[in-house]
Amino acid sequence: MQNTLLKSNNLSMNTFQSVQIESFVNKLTSKGKCFTYEFSAPASFNLELLFNNLQNKQFIKELDAFVCTDSPLGKLKHSAILASLKLQTTFKIPSITTISMRDKNTLALQSDIVGMNSLDLRLILALTGDPLRLGNQPQAKGVFEGNSLLLLKIINALNHKKDINGEALKGDSKLIYPFCVLNSYANKKENLYRKMQEKIQNGAQAIFTQPIYDINIAQELLEWCERINIQNQTKCVLVFGFFPIFSYKTALFLHHKLPGVFVPKSWLEEMKQANEKNTEAQIGLEKSRVLFSNLYKIHQKFHFMSANKPDLIEGIICQKNDKIY
Repeated sequence: MQNTLLKSNNLSMNTFQSVQIESFVNKLTSKGKCFTYEFSAPASFNLELLFNNLQNKQFIKELDAFVCTDSPLGKLKHSAILASLKLQTTFKIPSITTISMRDKNTLALQSDIVGMNSLDLRLILALTGDPLRLGNQPQAKGVFEGNSLLLLKIINALNHKKDINGEALKGDSKLIYPFCVLNSYANKKENLYRKMQEKIQNGAQAIFTQPIYDINIAQELLEWCERINIQNQTKCVLVFGFFPIFSYKTALFLHHKLPGVFVPKSWLEEMKQANEKNTEAQIGLEKSRVLFSNLYKIHQKFHFMSANKPDLIEGIICQKNDKIY
């Protein structure tokens, strides 16, 4: 009797998660709003403190999925796969698991993704991964058997119930949805365009950009994505990365230290003046709200990032309990 009940409960949970995942994908690929939020898994055995903080935020009601990071900058963090599973079961919101090519070879990657499938972790953000020299584990050795394009090929093979070598896999499986990332800026635009094209041609169903601070850049990226989709008869979706700037220090870091991000000179100058006048928070909030509102007018797919500071996002999309979009 107890075993029957456990099987029934597991079946109900899996069915619920499957429905949520398909609902998210439909919303992502349809017209209208779709919001995701980055959960940066900490170097901790315990996620409850961050979970409790998130549960009290109004903007959670606006989210369609989480994106769980995979040890960014090569620093030791909680497992992205297990954090994704816990996010998905705790909040009843689909979780996109970031997987990088840095730490695992194709054998381990395939094993993980096959196992994830049975747990309804079927949304994957494919990354090449940051180099370990940036991190805090000097003894670790990078694998880098390939870049994110190889991970996309692995997922495509698994969706056909085959491994990367074409060998058939047993059992029932569910569709895996592969996503990718893209810089929002490059000195040579043709290189950025080519990378977008390669990712779409290799099966990326959505591309999440680095934070965007220039409406012209956002418009150009949208035009590129539409052009490539037409050429390849694909339906890849572009998702704008959004990281609110509340300090001059953050603006400088994003512009000078984070590859593929461009912060306009006017932003830097205004945040510098605000820093001198001790009004960074107010000016940053105002500028970030205006930016978000302007971006939302041309596209409604957003990925919010805040380095685990959900109050920043709360201040952008919620104001006096009202939406600002």
